[in-house]
Amino acid sequence: MSRTPVLLILVGLIGAFTVASRAEDAPPEAANAPQTLPNTRPFGLDQAFQNLDADQQQRMLRFSTFVNGQVAEEYAEADNTVGYTVRGIVEGGKLYAMHCRQCHGRLGLGNGDLSQALKPSPAMLAYLVGQSFAVDQYLLWSIAEGGKPFGTAMPAFKDRLTTEQIFAIVAYLRADLPALEDSPVPTPGSEAVDADEVDPEIHDID
Repeated sequence: MSRTPVLLILVGLIGAFTVASRAEDAPPEAANAPQTLPNTRPFGLDQAFQNLDADQQQRMLRFSTFVNGQVAEEYAEADNTVGYTVRGIVEGGKLYAMHCRQCHGRLGLGNGDLSQALKPSPAMLAYLVGQSFAVDQYLLWSIAEGGKPFGTAMPAFKDRLTTEQIFAIVAYLRADLPALEDSPVPTPGSEAVDADEVDPEIHDID
């Protein structure tokens, strides 16, 4: 037998052994893993994310999580029993000043005293509450669970505020964040204070 066929046989055997060794070293799931480009998002989100900055991407991911039903039933099925009453708005304003203003700003424009140090920047709540997807349950979930799962500094308030308190903040936001400290406090017995019925046009999921 000449040298050339022998060399070809040896090269073939070495190549086959190398391929087999690599296959054995690969993780078991690698064989069945789909071929994907690095750093791609689930199909359907890539196009939506393509032209967005980091802040917008984070907010779209949060919105996508909610509309796809990936939130606890306690939020998705929550009933807003506070409504948009004067009492709810006043209570919500106090809570907003205490827990939200330093990041989201007095007018909800995302420009509070701490906003410059945050990335992504705080949401512009004054704009957000006017969007069709920002139903009461979405706002409740966002405030209660915070933004940690989405890479933001938004703290979770579920252990600091009750559901009713969060809905009071929602009422304040929907009232366009009025400057309550500059407004006279309604006197007991006035029509405004007594108007505690839940607004029939509550902005909920249904």
